[in-house]
Amino acid sequence: MTELVRAVLWDLDGTLVDSAADIAAAVDAMLTRTGRAPLGETVVRGFIGEGARRLVDRCVEAAGGTPTEADVAAFLEAYGAALVVRTRVYDGLRAVLDDVRAPMAIVTNKPEGFSHAIAERLGLARYFPVVIGGDTLAVRKPDPAPLFEALRRLDVREGVMVGDGPADVGAAKAAGMPMIGVGWGIATPHGADYAADTPDALRRALAMAGIPVGG
Repeated sequence: MTELVRAVLWDLDGTLVDSAADIAAAVDAMLTRTGRAPLGETVVRGFIGEGARRLVDRCVEAAGGTPTEADVAAFLEAYGAALVVRTRVYDGLRAVLDDVRAPMAIVTNKPEGFSHAIAERLGLARYFPVVIGGDTLAVRKPDPAPLFEALRRLDVREGVMVGDGPADVGAAKAAGMPMIGVGWGIATPHGADYAADTPDALRRALAMAGIPVGG
């Protein structure tokens, strides 16, 4: 009997990389350019996870303004110029990635181009032949379509989602996939099938979800 192959689909922000500081800096640069007061990282962190447009909308509204297309463009310009200043891979995750014996993809609500660039600059691209961003399709997480598209491109029928927030949980449940929620991220993955607060716990959760893990 052929062993079932499952892929691992990873969220990016708050799961693989701690990017909140750079995102917040770009948001505050956008707000300052448009004459509004900056919000700071603590506030902006609470708005990350639903894609760039939703992030800008929520931040501009929190700053007392009405979001416009110009605000989105200003944020993307500021962020694109400083993607990896303080952004880093979470401690211990490179070793986990080295040990996973399954196809892997990034499925994020961050724009695909930015996601590729961050993966390249942080040495993660070699693990992920497929990157699905928030603008790859017409929909984004929590819609399950990006997860299904990642599986299609990997030529695998089943997957396991690893993420840190509600959009990841919602997408995984809609796709009928096991969901591993990490505890070190930007958001909180309420409703995940498995919880992992450390890299070692993540290894165990992956194994329980049917993913071969060496090491």
